[in-house]
Amino acid sequence: MTTEEYIKDFNGVIIGIVETKDNGDQLVREFSTRRILGYYIKDRNHTTDFMGRILTQGNTVIALLFTQK
Repeated sequence: MTTEEYIKDFNGVIIGIVETKDNGDQLVREFSTRRILGYYIKDRNHTTDFMGRILTQGNTVIALLFTQK
């Protein structure tokens, strides 16, 4: 099962969706276009961009929403 969490900016506008799987993996999407921005793979404990390139150790998928534009 997958749960969705809507992420809002500082003005209360929804900017993204974080989908969390039962195993802890996460996927982050831009809200308006539903474009995938990146992934968090819990077993490997790293965050990747949409192409699979490792960006950081740990879970920083929400930061991908604020680095767009």
